[in-house]
Amino acid sequence: MIAAATYDNPLDRWAGPVVRGLLSFVLVTVFFWWTMHFLLAGRVPWRRLVPPTFATSLFWLGLAAFSSVYFSSAIISEHRLFGTIGVLFVLLIWFIAVGAVIVAGAASGAVWQKRRDRAL
Repeated sequence: MIAAATYDNPLDRWAGPVVRGLLSFVLVTVFFWWTMHFLLAGRVPWRRLVPPTFATSLFWLGLAAFSSVYFSSAIISEHRLFGTIGVLFVLLIWFIAVGAVIVAGAASGAVWQKRRDRAL
């Protein structure tokens, strides 16, 4: 995610939203791929981690798109209605969504991998 912040500003000058989205997808995919390999202590080969990584990356970019539309306005409106506790609740919803994305991505990727192994 630090890499995304590093390339985002210079990339605005020459690349459109499609190129930025593809580059974000590649960086997020590499991040999740390495993270899964690291957290599994290398017990699962890199190739078997491709489907879970791909699914998690797609879900992550979906959450990013949804977050850019929903959460900034939600934070403002909840702050006006409930104050600081409203902002806290919106942030808690975002953290729960991040956890759901990671778990759902890994689970759906594992199911995808299992079905792919059966088909072969």
